[in-house]
Amino acid sequence: MKPYREIFPNAEQQEVTLELPRKSGRIPKGNYSFLEYYCTEPDDDCRQVMVSVINEKSRPKATIRFALDASGAFTGPYLDPASYQSPYAQDLAQTFTDLLNARPEWQQRIQRRYREVRELADKKPYSGRPFPKPGQIRYRLTPSPELEDVLEESLKHGRPGASPSSPSVKHPGTGLLKGDAATGMQRFVDLYAKAQSGPVGALLAVQEELRRHLLADPFAGEELAALLPPLCRRSPQDDEKIDAALRLLHDMLDFYQVEIEGGRAGAKSQMERFQGALARRVMMENQDVDLSLAVARILSESRVELIAELRDAEKRMLRAGTDRTDLQAPEEEDLLTGIARSLKAMGVVSPFAGADEILQLSAASDAELRAPVISELMTAEDPFLREIAALMLFHPDPAHALEVSRLLVAIEGGRIGPETLRRLIMARNWFPADVRRNADQAITNARKARVECAPLPKPLPLTVYASSIDGSGAQNFQLLLQEDAGFSSCLILLKQGTGVAASSVSQIKSRPERDKLVAKLAHGSSCLESSPQYLDLRVCQALADGVANGITPNHWFVRIAELLGRDRWKGTPLDAGNELLLLRDEIDSLSPALLEESEYKAALEESGLWLLDFPAVFGSWAETGDAAAGEVDAAMTMTGTGRGVDASVIERVFTNLLEPKRDAWLDRLVFETLWLRHARSAPLNWQRMYHVAQAVADRTVALKEIPLMMAVARRTVELYRVSRKEGEGSK
Repeated sequence: MKPYREIFPNAEQQEVTLELPRKSGRIPKGNYSFLEYYCTEPDDDCRQVMVSVINEKSRPKATIRFALDASGAFTGPYLDPASYQSPYAQDLAQTFTDLLNARPEWQQRIQRRYREVRELADKKPYSGRPFPKPGQIRYRLTPSPELEDVLEESLKHGRPGASPSSPSVKHPGTGLLKGDAATGMQRFVDLYAKAQSGPVGALLAVQEELRRHLLADPFAGEELAALLPPLCRRSPQDDEKIDAALRLLHDMLDFYQVEIEGGRAGAKSQMERFQGALARRVMMENQDVDLSLAVARILSESRVELIAELRDAEKRMLRAGTDRTDLQAPEEEDLLTGIARSLKAMGVVSPFAGADEILQLSAASDAELRAPVISELMTAEDPFLREIAALMLFHPDPAHALEVSRLLVAIEGGRIGPETLRRLIMARNWFPADVRRNADQAITNARKARVECAPLPKPLPLTVYASSIDGSGAQNFQLLLQEDAGFSSCLILLKQGTGVAASSVSQIKSRPERDKLVAKLAHGSSCLESSPQYLDLRVCQALADGVANGITPNHWFVRIAELLGRDRWKGTPLDAGNELLLLRDEIDSLSPALLEESEYKAALEESGLWLLDFPAVFGSWAETGDAAAGEVDAAMTMTGTGRGVDASVIERVFTNLLEPKRDAWLDRLVFETLWLRHARSAPLNWQRMYHVAQAVADRTVALKEIPLMMAVARRTVELYRVSRKEGEGSK
């Protein structure tokens, strides 16, 4: 949905406002505006309107939905469960309902605007049924519907022509009816499937609910493992839900891995039980080789440490797959011929896609067999196979990557093709020192053999979208590149203190698909259109983190660098102090008044509300993991604090958690300042964030004196209390 003033920027912008000279109920005094949002999807006569209530600082305080008709599950008004709501949002929603009932002219204007938007979107006169007469409907504030219902409605209206009320249909092989209330992991599969076609904010809401569920249910992993085989047997009827279940698997592995790295007690045993269940349910008891390979691929991409039971199950699964006629090789077929034939049968034409297949096979084979297979590929007569082998240099296992680099040195320089030579030159600085030495020697050998370096193709037109940095220090970049026949969509995940955590490339076949993706990215304020300069800065810093931690990007990152024409990306550690000086010089040259002491104090005071006012940007900022839980628990035990946020608990959070990580928090604030600085449409002024970062950089200022950090400390304690309460509830 888009605000009316953006759809028709030249139209008369009449907005209903609420002026409160003093506090009313729980609503603070101030001025509040009711901004109307309308659906712009072609052929989607949903007859719904969304209203965002913002204060005088343009901060959202409530998001309300209602229908223009008199009856139905989504008539409302109601608070949108997939959007941020302030503590007094219920009062604002009731005020909105009263105002709507009291002003028939407002209802009439909304109906007129809805028709205008529909005629613009559909490019024809509006032909929907007549609206009720203004004042005929007596709106009543209703409870928010369940998130599942909201996603179902979003999915329905994302598919033009869908029936407004679908009858219940039996799913083959199950006793469930479509529309029945699923529970546990089946419910999350349904939510993921619906959220895929809904707004980004809805997906974030589902992921947050998943996080809470996993903290409360220690056996969720085993439940998903048991669900996967029967679900996949319903292909192709339920392919959408199968894809959703595999995405859910990826997110759950990532959740447990983050919890292990954070030191949460029990996270490692949960991961081991989860992997054991995958080994038994998917690899051993199940006969679906395609599902087993898909799960093996996700495990490989997740970089989790596999337990022995799962590795053994993958090997048995691979051997069992040889009985399939579509995987059988002719008698006496050698290894290279078999691999080439299999890749051709799968339609693999890119060496990067070929590397994916080899990685998948290697994940299910003995580690000692990997090097001989790569050696065979490197010396193959087929240059395509040699390109694939060289990309194994970016294997997630550092020991295997080092072995591949040795094999590159050992082969004849003439066996290194022009494209591989270019990739080695581009990526040499991304590797740890031992791998880089071998890569340099391989480059030297190729040049001595007079191998010509392939030129980079001409860079494609690029649009950059960058997310805010979340509570774990992760940041997503979505890159859209225009090609002759369509678009390439590149995803890069950076993680503070880790490096380039993941990357991938996919194809978008048409402009409508591209526009739909852009609309999803633009929904909310956590992912904004940014600049190539900010992308370069963050990538180079992440590469420096990766080299320091022995982590190399995967092979798709090389492809992204090729598509962007970035042959000079090199690890460059962040110099937070220097970046702040550059930002200060920019402010001084453009708006020196923003550097005054009053602006500094105002920014600090304002920052204490950012976690509430901009939840999409700062909502996940807190210290988490077992270390944080231990400190909070110890403080509460010592003080006898079981409820509320005691000052001594906050003090301990600052002393033992936040102050020791002051440098990391400074880096995050500088990154966030630069993110706002380069954003096309930032949710708040980057100069405000600059002042907060400057305060954190000033060692004479204690972190507890900075309102934003105080809010982070309080959120840390609150999350611990919620987690403990949910854990006790599950017991």
